[in-house]
Amino acid sequence: MLIGGVFLLTNKYSKPEASQSTASLRSSVKEITFYYLPTCSWCQKVEKEGTLEKIEQLGIKVNKINASIGPIRDKFEGVPTFVIDGKVYTGYKTFEEVKELLGYPKENSSASPAAPTQNTVNFLGEKGESVSLENSEVKLAVSIFNDNKAHFYNVKMPDSKTIYFFVLKDKKGIYRAAANACVVCFKTYKGFRQEGDEIVCNNCGNRYPIEKIATEKGGCNPGPINPNLEVRNGNIIIKQADLEQVSDLF
Repeated sequence: MLIGGVFLLTNKYSKPEASQSTASLRSSVKEITFYYLPTCSWCQKVEKEGTLEKIEQLGIKVNKINASIGPIRDKFEGVPTFVIDGKVYTGYKTFEEVKELLGYPKENSSASPAAPTQNTVNFLGEKGESVSLENSEVKLAVSIFNDNKAHFYNVKMPDSKTIYFFVLKDKKGIYRAAANACVVCFKTYKGFRQEGDEIVCNNCGNRYPIEKIATEKGGCNPGPINPNLEVRNGNIIIKQADLEQVSDLF
């Protein structure tokens, strides 16, 4: 009985320690804002996955705001957008990603198989022709673009990451280069396509005039690489430094 008593006492006093540990994991954030549009497929995905409900189960209030109605209290470039502790995070996020932004530690995933490295993605859009960097530049013959169509390419960077992009010539004869991805839909890896004088997102359907390609950052715009590429000895020149600007999209 004495042994049993010791066991019971030990068990009794171990529970408050576990409770205290759980309490220490609470976020200091009490409220967040979620901007959405009813027609946005990524916003619908957030809702379908129960991300907002899971956040509220952590004791954190979620203010849902339809971006087409408002009130808009923060500056952002697309939806879905999370505003956490005054910081704006645009783009789709899983519950685990939002939880980490709220200050919770990453869950131990040592028992899970190793995830693919960031340098390898299953790109589903137009992969295009593989090209190479030579002396930190990609060179493409200007004659390729006389058809006024977007031509798609991919290039392996020094860090082994592959960048997918497209190049086109507008009606004024300016050569433009942009990523085949945007900050809102990039995790779908579906890229863009050309329809007439517009570039169209294969995920959400947003359209952009060719004359604006590579001029605007954020939102569902193709990630800008260069809006006015250098022409040298019959070739357009795309510099490694410009390609690196869109590296985070792949």
